[in-house]
Amino acid sequence: MTMEHRSISRRSLLKFGGGGAAAIAIFGLTACSEDEAPNPFDGNGADVKESPMLTERVDAGELPELAERLPATPMEVEVMDGPAQYGGTLNRAQTDVGDAGALTAFASVGLLEWNWDSDGYLPSLAEEFTKNDTNTEFTFVLREGLRWSDGEPFTSADLQFTVDDVLRNETTIPSAPFWFSDGDARPTVEVPDERTVIFRYTQPFALFEKYMCHPAVSNQFLKPKHYLEQFHPTYTDQAEVDAATAAAGFDSWDQYFGDRDNWWTNPERPVLGAYQVVSAANAQSGTANLERNPYFWKVDPDGRQLPFIDQIQVQVLAQDALDLRAANGDLNFQGNYLGYNSAQVYLQNAEDRGYEMLRWKNDATLLSLCLNLSSTDEVLRELFLEVDFRAALSHAIDREDLNATLLGGLGDVRQPLATENSDYYVEGTGQRFIEFDLDTANSLLDGLGLTRGADGVRLRPDGQPLALVVLYVDSTAGVPTADAFTMVQRYWGEIGVTLSLRPVDPTLYAELRSANDFNISGTTVPGDDFDLEPVWFIPTGANSHSGPAYGQWYASNGAEGMEPPAEILALMDNWDLLRGAATDEERLDAGRAIVTQHDENVYAIGLLGLPFQPVIVTNDVRGVRDDEPKLSFYYGREGITKPEQISFLPA
Repeated sequence: MTMEHRSISRRSLLKFGGGGAAAIAIFGLTACSEDEAPNPFDGNGADVKESPMLTERVDAGELPELAERLPATPMEVEVMDGPAQYGGTLNRAQTDVGDAGALTAFASVGLLEWNWDSDGYLPSLAEEFTKNDTNTEFTFVLREGLRWSDGEPFTSADLQFTVDDVLRNETTIPSAPFWFSDGDARPTVEVPDERTVIFRYTQPFALFEKYMCHPAVSNQFLKPKHYLEQFHPTYTDQAEVDAATAAAGFDSWDQYFGDRDNWWTNPERPVLGAYQVVSAANAQSGTANLERNPYFWKVDPDGRQLPFIDQIQVQVLAQDALDLRAANGDLNFQGNYLGYNSAQVYLQNAEDRGYEMLRWKNDATLLSLCLNLSSTDEVLRELFLEVDFRAALSHAIDREDLNATLLGGLGDVRQPLATENSDYYVEGTGQRFIEFDLDTANSLLDGLGLTRGADGVRLRPDGQPLALVVLYVDSTAGVPTADAFTMVQRYWGEIGVTLSLRPVDPTLYAELRSANDFNISGTTVPGDDFDLEPVWFIPTGANSHSGPAYGQWYASNGAEGMEPPAEILALMDNWDLLRGAATDEERLDAGRAIVTQHDENVYAIGLLGLPFQPVIVTNDVRGVRDDEPKLSFYYGREGITKPEQISFLPA
């Protein structure tokens, strides 16, 4: 660890949104301890309020002065390493050309955002936030003078457009997403003036506040009406929209609208975040270029506009090439997509290549096996719904062997449930059926009448061999999935259960799950934050890992899919109670009931979790937190360090 990051450790105790005076005191003591305080800016100092690249555009008449670009009350962000200089290009990489994760991490914004500990909200685009006592009405007051990246005003009219013309429109959004609907209806929106927005639900929606902090969700509410209305038939003549749709090669106007609304692939779409795409990655370029938003509305405690770094470059690479670039010090700040299996190589190269490998917490995910409880195979469905069958499969896995072989004994071994870090944690859960015990496994299978054939393979009740297939997306970034499932294949062979491996690409994986066409989903399962994405724990949609037909039934209010048995209905009832709770106490009670039911029934069979997530930070980057936060999709991954305040050291 460099001296630079040792100083970060002390400051990282400060909480964003407060502690500014304390931070200044620390900086002052540091400066007084030096015989001659160096000027870290060399012409790019604290009196400079904006990036020189923007000053050039102001001088050229391309942009208005900074005061005209900032809102009346910009959001102030604490800077971990104190005064910083502007400039530089941050290099990153990813393996999926369509993944907008770089923007979610570095440029996502919302009406609210997570606080430093990710356990509560901060006012963000909304300067004020209130809600009523029953979680049915949420009022936001926007900062005065906010602007999109093209300089147009951001007002309540944009939010009304998002709700009335996109999220409530059954052409653009046929089925209300779980983060938007209260379960019975989509909300209405009222905009009494340009700055005030009121969302009203018919039923309590206990999770709305959390979703407004979730970077990947909150951004969905922010759509530039002045740009997108040209592609929407409510605002533009249908014939004109249809002609543009056909010219662009799309079959329907809503498809073209979605394409124009894509902030990762359409550089023309205005944004509110710290960066905007200026050239998108595609099969030819393989590289996306992002540039600072000249109208970004956050400043440091000295009133200097953020972000400090001007540009971000994102290369699309194969996993091996990405790991190699990380180990060579070519990626400035990256955790997402880094392979845990390459951590030792990262460490060996760190000093020579000029970077540090931090150990952040992983996403509390475990590589797991989720049996399809709504299988179209009636015989398998009956078996999968037997807790003794699931317990037998779990007991037949030698997790100590898995851990020693794949993670050197450092892995996290438990069932995939909420941990002590979650409000939903129930003491003692996560350890049931986890010991390696072939005698118990065989006894449970014998008790179910699953006799063995002459070849040792157990037979289903209909006399067919008990042969299962695990469907998964192959990956070597974390626990190597193919290696892990190959070992499970061997373990289950010992109890007479045949397992075949079926690796597929992510698109086919999603399609087969939605079609209810699989036996077992092999996937990582998040535990602590399951309320923000219930698909792993409660079948709430056709994308469920453990009962897509039940999920379709739930999402369609019984019109489609397969009616679940009583125990799955109980899970759904508790999910409804959690989501519709009027108080936090009711929400937590319902969440803990879900965790308890999962613990008793092992619907998802856990294998291993990573001991940590490697994060590469080159020595010239300052401001990245090193207090081992969680690299979580729900917290914006690298965005948990508030990356608008990171910077490069002076050259």
